[in-house]
Amino acid sequence: MIEIKKHVTPGETPAEITISMIDQDLKDGISKSEMTIKYGIKPWEVDEMFKHPFLKGRRPSRKKSLSFTFVDDTDEALIKKSTSELLEGIIEPEVDPNQVTLEQAIEEATTVVDESVKTFNEVSETVNEILSDPEFEVPTFEDTMDLVEEQQEEELELDDNSFSL
Repeated sequence: MIEIKKHVTPGETPAEITISMIDQDLKDGISKSEMTIKYGIKPWEVDEMFKHPFLKGRRPSRKKSLSFTFVDDTDEALIKKSTSELLEGIIEPEVDPNQVTLEQAIEEATTVVDESVKTFNEVSETVNEILSDPEFEVPTFEDTMDLVEEQQEEELELDDNSFSL
């Protein structure tokens, strides 16, 4: 049941007034002038309380009173039932059976990468075997230059041995 603002009745001044008491009064809609009546204190004393940083600028809540008693008679099962009825009306989207999930795509990509690494390693081993074969020698630049010089000398010798008739 919703509580409505009641008339403030004069009371005795308590020995101690706390910030939480004033906060609750503001939430209940009690104004500064009504606090003077409730606590039996002077208006300037209320003004002094409202200089506190927590209370500074605060105003009482404005609660409107109903002309009738409003009673909550809902049942949790009733609320759950209506929620499930609402959910039944929702149509789930169609899912393409050929659609690939993120996990499947990652697994496929991993397989492709693993196969590529395996192929690369096999090719690397083959190249290393070929290069380490003693029959296969890669000529150096100097060896190549020596061969070129030899061929040029042979050509010169042929030119010198020409016969004239």
